[in-house]
Amino acid sequence: MQLVSVIEKSNEQKESQQSNEQLNKENNELKTKVQLLVIEKEKEKQENIKALSEKDKTIALKEQEKQKAQSERDQEKRRADTEHAEVIRLTAEITRLNKSLLSVPSSLSTITYQSIIPDPDHTIQQDNKIIRTNKGSRSTVAFNPAITSGIVRFGGFLEKHPDNRFRFGIADSSAVFGSDEGPWEGGNYKKTVSYYKDGDLTHIGDFIKGNSPIEENKTVAMEVNMNIRPRTLTFFYDNQEQPVSVTDIPSSIRFFIYLLDNNSSFTVTQFSNVQHSSAKGGIKGQRIVEWGKEWKK
Repeated sequence: MQLVSVIEKSNEQKESQQSNEQLNKENNELKTKVQLLVIEKEKEKQENIKALSEKDKTIALKEQEKQKAQSERDQEKRRADTEHAEVIRLTAEITRLNKSLLSVPSSLSTITYQSIIPDPDHTIQQDNKIIRTNKGSRSTVAFNPAITSGIVRFGGFLEKHPDNRFRFGIADSSAVFGSDEGPWEGGNYKKTVSYYKDGDLTHIGDFIKGNSPIEENKTVAMEVNMNIRPRTLTFFYDNQEQPVSVTDIPSSIRFFIYLLDNNSSFTVTQFSNVQHSSAKGGIKGQRIVEWGKEWKK
């Protein structure tokens, strides 16, 4: 009996050991599966992270491309706006220049002229520039030849003459200007029409307003039309016809200038016959005054 009990106990121990081994085996297998699952999960996690990272990169790249495209569109728009503004500016400039060209008639022939300087101590000529010296007090300079026919234009620009008493105009060819004299002296006021720097015209009677004041370095010009009856005198400032003109001028005239300020000058830029008159009329404020008549405001 004792032996049987020992044998049974041994068998129970053996079975228990086998059971423990089986449990250990199963436990190890479970651990292995768990580890594999953990590894698989981590791998999946890393792949997801990588996928998200790639997606973020793609989104970021697309956003960069979008911003770049928008920036290029903005630059293109600014460039187009700039070009459009430049086209408008150039078109306006071309229009202005074309108007100026239309107002300046083509020269038929340049006239060789000679300045009549009463006193070379008071006035000198350098090329086409008439210069008043610091001697004397005033200088009236007329120009040969006397004009008796054709359409003739005389023009130039003024420098260093702040005094408003600068004048330019026409004189009956019988007028003679003396040394240190103004164009009105010696009875010459009846033989001259003067355009003052402030825009006033003077002859006999009142000053007539309406023409533009003269700025230094801006072109002033006179055009006489000796081909029509009555003969006419038209003024231009900065290539724009002036509203006040003169009719019934003498059959023979000279152009003249009058300088008052020391070291001032007038540069002659045009003295020529022209084929067609550039006096068109129809100007706002237009007024025509008559030579030899007493002018009223």
